[in-house]
Amino acid sequence: MYSGNGPSGLSLSYMLQGNIPYVVSADHPDELLAARLKPFVGKSLVHQNLRFLAEGLEGRSTNMVSLLLDALIHPYADMGLELQPLVEWRPDGNKMEHLVLGKGPPGGAWHTMDPQILTLSLGSWMSLPGLPYNSRDGSEKRAFAGNIAKYYEDYATKMGLQENFVSNTIVTKVKPLRNAKSPENQISAMDVDDCAPESKCDRQQCMWVKKVKEDTPEKRKLCLAPELAENCRKIELCPLSNALYLIGCGRKKKLKGDRCHLSCNIKCNPSYNIFDSYEKVSDNDVSSSSSNNRCRNLSYSEKSSSNFHDELPGRFNYYCRSLSSYEGLNTDVPCSSNSVANSSNKDADVQPVWLVEVYDKVQQRYTTYTCNNLVLANGASDIPNKLNLSNQKPDPDWFAYTVRDLEIALDNSFRNNSNLNPDPVLVVGAGLSAADAIIAARGRNIPVLHVFKSKSEGLNKQLPENMYPEYHKVHQMMVDGGSSYPFYKALPGYTLTDFNASKKIVELTSNTGKSETVSVSFAAILIGSRPDLSFLPENFNLGVNRNLPVDCKTNPIDIDQLTHAVNGYNGLYVMGPLVGDNFVRFIPGGALAILSDLYRKYGY
Repeated sequence: MYSGNGPSGLSLSYMLQGNIPYVVSADHPDELLAARLKPFVGKSLVHQNLRFLAEGLEGRSTNMVSLLLDALIHPYADMGLELQPLVEWRPDGNKMEHLVLGKGPPGGAWHTMDPQILTLSLGSWMSLPGLPYNSRDGSEKRAFAGNIAKYYEDYATKMGLQENFVSNTIVTKVKPLRNAKSPENQISAMDVDDCAPESKCDRQQCMWVKKVKEDTPEKRKLCLAPELAENCRKIELCPLSNALYLIGCGRKKKLKGDRCHLSCNIKCNPSYNIFDSYEKVSDNDVSSSSSNNRCRNLSYSEKSSSNFHDELPGRFNYYCRSLSSYEGLNTDVPCSSNSVANSSNKDADVQPVWLVEVYDKVQQRYTTYTCNNLVLANGASDIPNKLNLSNQKPDPDWFAYTVRDLEIALDNSFRNNSNLNPDPVLVVGAGLSAADAIIAARGRNIPVLHVFKSKSEGLNKQLPENMYPEYHKVHQMMVDGGSSYPFYKALPGYTLTDFNASKKIVELTSNTGKSETVSVSFAAILIGSRPDLSFLPENFNLGVNRNLPVDCKTNPIDIDQLTHAVNGYNGLYVMGPLVGDNFVRFIPGGALAILSDLYRKYGY
C-alpha cells in the first residue's frame, strides 16, 4: 500500500502489476556502463546487482538506481542526445497486490497546476514506463501542465492499473501494528505485556492470534477460550485479534484456512484500542471514545476455505484488508488469484505491520487498511512555507501561497474591473514559483512589487536560455531592478514584516532597518513548501538528522539508496520528491529500487 497517486504512484503500480525492465542492448555512450551491461543483455534488470551497474553514475539525482534507470531509458539525455532506450518493459514479473491512495484523480498535484504552465523538463522526459508521452501538436519541446495531467490520468486506464487506485482519499493516520522499527530503533507497537491486566479474558483477547499451519478443528481452541465464550457477546471484537496469519504455499498448493471468529465485549487498554476514535465518522474531527473504551467495529464472520485464494504470491501475499469503521462494515480487499507463488517459498506466515487510516472525501467516511509494506510516494509541496509573521496573526484572504491561487484571485478580482491603475501584486520569493507569479501578473497588466533576499538568487542556474527564455527574462528584471521593464519593481534585501488586513497595506523592511508601507491588491508568498507527513506517529523521526523535521532540501528522509527503504524501519519505503527525485525522469528508478528489494525479500 502506498500514499500518493502522482508519477511516483503510477510508476510503482505499473511495476507491481508485473511489468519489469529487461536490458535489450549494451550500446551506451558511457563505455564503462556499456561494459557492465554487456553480460546482462536479455536479462531482467530487477534481478541484477543494481549497485554494481550504477557505480560511478552522476546526474541530477542523488539516488543510484534513479540515475541507472534514467541512463538506460534516456542515454546521455543531458548531453542533448536522443538515443533509443536500452531497456524494454515486459509483463513477465510477479503481480503484487497493492493499493494506491490519492487525494484526487491519478496524476496527483499535476491536476492542481495552471494547465498553461510549461514543464521544466522536455515533454519526452515526462513519460512513464510503457507509454511514451506524445505532444498534442507534435511541436512542443516542453509540455503544458494540463496535457501532462491528462496523460497521467489516462496512463492508469491504458495500463490497466485503475483497480489499484483509490482516489479522493486523505491518509489521516499511520500506525504500527508490530515491529515497525528495527531492533536498534525499537518502539512499543502492540505489546501484549502492556495490555490491561483486569481479567484473564482481557489478557487473552489482547494477545495476537496464534499462527495456525493446518486446517484443523484445533484452530478454534487456539483462538477461543471457554471463559471468553461465557462472558463475551457475539457482536464486537478486540482489535488486537486483527492478526491474520496467512500461509504461503508452494506453487499451485492450495491455501486452506479460515479466520478465527472471536466475539467479545471486553475492555481493552486505550492505547491498543486502535479503532477507539472511529465512533462517529460524520464529524470533521474524529470523536473520542466512550469512557469504557470498548473494542468495537471489528466483527468478523467465519469464512470457509473456499473464500481464500488458491495461490499466494510468495511471502508478499499479506491479504490487504479494508476494515471500514462505518457502522461496523467489514470489507476485504482480496489478493489477486492470478499471482503465482515461487516454489522456494514454503509455509510463510505473514502478519500485518502497518495500519493506515483513510478519509474518503466523497463518501465522508473513514476506512482503515492493514498491510505489510507501506510506501510514501506523496509529493514534497503539500504545505507551503509561511513567514514568521503568520505565527503572530492570521493570514488575510488576499494572501496566496500558490501561483494557481493567485491567478484565480486575479481573474476573479479584475475580470470586470475597469480600474486602469490597480494596486501592485506583492510577490515574495526568488524561485521558479515566484517567477511564474510575476509572469502571471504582468501578463494581466497588473504591476508587480517583487521582494526577495538577495540579487544573487538567480533563476538562470542550470536553465539554458534557449529552453527557458521566460525565466531568464525574470532574472534580468531582478538584476535590473525594474527600471527598464514596465509593471515591475524589485526590492532586493527586503522582507514582509507587517500588514493591515482590512486596508491591504503591507510593511516592508530592508536588511538595513529601513521600512516603508505599500498598498497592494494581493500578496503571493512563494518561499518554498514541505511535505505533509502529519499522518505519521510523532516519534517517527525519518530525517537524516533525527532531531529535525523532514525537509527535502536540508533534511531529507534517511533511506538506503539501493532499496529506498527507510533506515531503521521495517516495511517502510519512500520514493519521488520526498527523496530528492524532483524530475519525473528519475522517479521510475525509485520504483525499480523498491521492486527489486521486494523481489529479494519475498523470493521472486
